[in-house]
Amino acid sequence: MAKFPLPPTDARGRRVRKGARVRIVGVPDLSNMSEANQAECEPIFRHIHGTCRRVEKFDRYGLAVIFFKIRTGRLAGWHSVNIEPYLLLVQREHHGA
Repeated sequence: MAKFPLPPTDARGRRVRKGARVRIVGVPDLSNMSEANQAECEPIFRHIHGTCRRVEKFDRYGLAVIFFKIRTGRLAGWHSVNIEPYLLLVQREHHGA
């Protein structure tokens, strides 16, 4: 059982901060959710898996809160997910010269 709040560290052990750009490298274990909630949440997590997003904030359990828009298809609309920091990879910021 995970101990909450979770530490703000990514899959490599790097610190995840509010506003950080992160790649989602895993899908949370949703097995403790009802089947209806799993059916609603799993496609959304699968949709963002492998993509880069910004961390908006952290919730009281230490989960990273990410807001995003799916532009087309059955899942179209605004979404938010709360995801374990160890399922993320902090991306280096690129500043143009």
